Amino acid sequence: MKRYILFTTLLTLLLMQGCSQAPAEVEAPIRPVKTFTVGATNQGKQWTFSGTAEDALATDLSFRVGGKIVAFPGDQIGRKFAKGDVIANLDPSDYELEYSQAKASMEQVRANYTRAKADLQRNSQLFERNVISLGELDQIQADFKSYEAQLSASSKQLDIARKRMGYTTLRAPFDGWIGRVETNIHQNVNSGEGVVSFNAGQQMKMYIAIPDVLISQVTEGDEVEVRFDALPGRTTTGEVTEVSIDSTSGSTYPVKIYLQNADKLVRSGMSGHVNFLGQTNGKASYSLPSEAIIGKADGTRTIWLIDPETSTVRSQPVTVGQLSVHGIRIVDGVKPGDIVVTRGVHKLKEGLKVRYNANEAKG
Repeated sequence: MKRYILFTTLLTLLLMQGCSQAPAEVEAPIRPVKTFTVGATNQGKQWTFSGTAEDALATDLSFRVGGKIVAFPGDQIGRKFAKGDVIANLDPSDYELEYSQAKASMEQVRANYTRAKADLQRNSQLFERNVISLGELDQIQADFKSYEAQLSASSKQLDIARKRMGYTTLRAPFDGWIGRVETNIHQNVNSGEGVVSFNAGQQMKMYIAIPDVLISQVTEGDEVEVRFDALPGRTTTGEVTEVSIDSTSGSTYPVKIYLQNADKLVRSGMSGHVNFLGQTNGKASYSLPSEAIIGKADGTRTIWLIDPETSTVRSQPVTVGQLSVHGIRIVDGVKPGDIVVTRGVHKLKEGLKVRYNANEAKG
């Protein structure tokens, strides 16, 4: 019994001594994280819109008169012509006959005019000597004026016949090549009926559709970059030449892009992408990986920033924009040089010390 009491007393004293000592402080572990450094090169937005190249100086050529095609040098797609070269000829025989008839008719009227003019001069002298009456002179003057009007009309008819005869030859309006052939040799064509499509090739255009929320930031003269699927690795510089004020279906506005094509590599029908560079809404914007952004229950967004001096994290509210190929755009809340945590964001708390690689990806 005495031994039991002694054992109990010693155990009680040991327990009392242990309770009197303060518990040892446990050091929080340093958590490893992945980061993304915001870079100045990540400023601004880039808009990309698709379109198809068209020849800026292209036209469908046709004859101004009808007839049968008897010569057709332009019946080969891709054949080049200099300005003034003959592309096609119609049978001119009917128009040559028309011209000959108009010329003969004018010569006859000219003879009558010459005779009437001589009669007027002679009878004017007779009237001055009182040989003929005023009424007779008036009649002679009326005949002269009639022949004078007929001569003017015949001269115009001859000029029209001459032009119609010249219209039987179709010439290149500028330096270019045949893009499309619409008819064949020995075929009858009507006035205005398409014969060939003629392209200049040195100047190209593209039409793209800009959404209504962005059209106010597009103005004539803006420079763009254009890349074509058929020309990998090549970038063409373009310029906005027209901005429509009327929307099309889907609340988009047509915008015309003008391209220089001195090397003639871009051809009509090529599909490409037009890039508007440096478009902003008045503030610099940056893109962050989507996993770096934390959504709150109240609808706000935050990120974790690292203090490089203490290697600790702090929460930073941000304003997000649209999703892009580079990530989610951050309109407000970050600046170049900020180190943003991209992995492990849901296991962090204010002031927590972290370990990261300072040479990780930069924006």
